[in-house]
Amino acid sequence: MNRYKNSQNAFTKAKKYLPAGTTSNARLWKNVCLADSSCGIYGKKAKGAYIWDLDGNKYIDYRLGFGPVILGHSYQKIRDAVHKIDGNGLVYALDNELEIEVAKKVNRMVRCAEMVRYTNSGTESTMTALRIARGYTKKEKIIKFEGHYHGHHDYLLFSLPKHIKDHKDKKPVQGSLGIPKAISKLVYTEEWNDFSGVEKNVRRNHKEIAAIICEPVTGNSSVILPKEGFLKHLRELCNKYNIALIFDEVKTGFRLAPGGAQEVYKVTPDLAAFAKSLANGYPIGLVAGKKEFMSLIGPGKDKVFHGGTYSGNPVSMAAANATLDELRKDEVFEHLNSYGRELIRKINKLYDDYNLSAIIQGFPTMFQSLFTEKEQITNCRDKNKFCDISIFSELQKELMKKGIMIDEDSEEAVYTSFSHKKEELKKTLDAYEDAIKSVKVFLGRHHHE
Repeated sequence: MNRYKNSQNAFTKAKKYLPAGTTSNARLWKNVCLADSSCGIYGKKAKGAYIWDLDGNKYIDYRLGFGPVILGHSYQKIRDAVHKIDGNGLVYALDNELEIEVAKKVNRMVRCAEMVRYTNSGTESTMTALRIARGYTKKEKIIKFEGHYHGHHDYLLFSLPKHIKDHKDKKPVQGSLGIPKAISKLVYTEEWNDFSGVEKNVRRNHKEIAAIICEPVTGNSSVILPKEGFLKHLRELCNKYNIALIFDEVKTGFRLAPGGAQEVYKVTPDLAAFAKSLANGYPIGLVAGKKEFMSLIGPGKDKVFHGGTYSGNPVSMAAANATLDELRKDEVFEHLNSYGRELIRKINKLYDDYNLSAIIQGFPTMFQSLFTEKEQITNCRDKNKFCDISIFSELQKELMKKGIMIDEDSEEAVYTSFSHKKEELKKTLDAYEDAIKSVKVFLGRHHHE
């Protein structure tokens, strides 16, 4: 029986009009499809902690739109705030007062956010932050880290997780056709958590390095944490050599804590990019930063240009304003953290009970299972070398059958929301236990082959 018949019929039609049959490559699935080609699963609706596909399959959702949905799908207070606004028009080509209200809240929550500029996505946010950094330092090159993804613009689409296992050196690997080769000459790539490597690079090339950019926690590479002191080390290097430190908090922002990774690690970057959880699923992004950096933005030839027809539109602003109000309530993060901690603790216990070599890395709101004998994975190369992706793939496939949706790409995190409650916790853990039993059968079968 094909559980995805309607989705696959829709995908067949989509391939006629949409390249690869989708609007985003990350939405293509392999594990759940018939045959050996990728396909699309089509969403029908989502509410609270649940999502339904076009075939009527119901799942407890731990993908949550790749992370934005921190409160829950179609969360009532956000819907009310948006519908209060959307009857007054969607885009003005004028400013609106909600831009100020949201900026004030971000300023209170985020360490570096002396000023903000709104964008429409995480890609726009990192792209803009990079331009500000170059404008401020009057330098052009950047350091990024292997396995860190900062959106699909040319300047940072290098050395993604899938590239690392095939390249032994640390030269930047282009992530797409169509990126001018000249841009690779503006990029240095370093290994995450390599204190000495990044320091040597900075000492050698600091006169031309405008910025170091990183995901402070690698949400796009299996939630690999920074080693103790690593973010502080980057901060000190940037201070010493007139380099801008940029945190890409598109995934970590307003999810690890109300103030993001900056709050957790007590390190203040010069600039930071946000999107996703800022508006619980509505399209929005922003760049936050210290005043001396942000004040470079403006009209005139000696300023940094930034614009956007939809940037700061009142609907997205209303969603962000209401979302930040919710996230500032103590009970919201108390629940997010207690739910996630219990989920991680009990999944870990299941791995132990069934003698599966696995670790869980990350935070209660954003984590991932890695099937490895190692106690910790600290960079993308070690993940590719020491983690068994086949076990993860089998687990994910079995969880989908049992109504639990996690991403089939192990690089993507498992996300939790405020709408996940006790009932969802029990159902999830029951499904994990059944899925782990199936994985053990799978491993036994392969062991005897």
